[in-house]
Amino acid sequence: MANITAKMVKDLRDGTGLPMMECKQALAENDGDVEAAKGWLRKKHKGKMAAREGRETGEGRIGCYIDEARKTGAFVELRCETAPVAVNELFVDLANAFAKHVADGGEAAPDVEAVRADPTLDAMFTDVYGKLRETMKLVSCRGVKGEYVTSYVHHDGKSGALIALDAVPTADGIGPDLCMHTTFSRPIAIDRSGVPEETVEKIRTEAREIALDEGKPEGIVEKIVEGKVNAFFAEGTLMEQLHARTDVYGKKKVRDVLKEAGVGAVVGLAFMKIGG
Repeated sequence: MANITAKMVKDLRDGTGLPMMECKQALAENDGDVEAAKGWLRKKHKGKMAAREGRETGEGRIGCYIDEARKTGAFVELRCETAPVAVNELFVDLANAFAKHVADGGEAAPDVEAVRADPTLDAMFTDVYGKLRETMKLVSCRGVKGEYVTSYVHHDGKSGALIALDAVPTADGIGPDLCMHTTFSRPIAIDRSGVPEETVEKIRTEAREIALDEGKPEGIVEKIVEGKVNAFFAEGTLMEQLHARTDVYGKKKVRDVLKEAGVGAVVGLAFMKIGG
């Protein structure tokens, strides 16, 4: 059996961030082979992760990545058990690493299990678990592409929006302001084309029945119905919403703010909220 020195233990501890006694045990179990010891530790931690799989993960944060050209970006929702872990640098870096992987893959809605199973990320995930000792779960992944990708994540890391535009805005604040607006307005779709027809028809039917029950003349019932539909779109679709930053843009719809900044369309949108 190899002589396990204090320096060997310290070097493994420095490389893994794990407790001294755990590092000593790993080296002893693997005859002083550092790489084998690291593999032994990962296997041990995987077993512990599996045993804790059923624990509640009510905390977490959004991982975000946008490439340097601002053409692709991604959001992921990574959950954990407690608030202190959700803001831990190791956990934040892990969430962002998952987001980069999703962005590099180029899919709008990649399979979560496939992303989680990536060998490099799986090793990183296990290492982070070994240091934080808390159940973590990758819950959702979204990617966007466009001529300009921008994002906003709330200061607590629990909600945010990632948006792709069809052109680079003429003003720097346009993108972040739109993402901030989206985070708090939570539109159901980018524009009318993204709303299911059955949803619109349900609104029409209900508005028509109410108008007839109230004894409105048949000649104006359809106008009332279309007014209700337009109000629904104005409240629920991003491009028709009144932009929240009236202090900057005045009382203008999002589409008009974007148009003035040289942007014709939102071509990708991902909204995330931890637990929601």
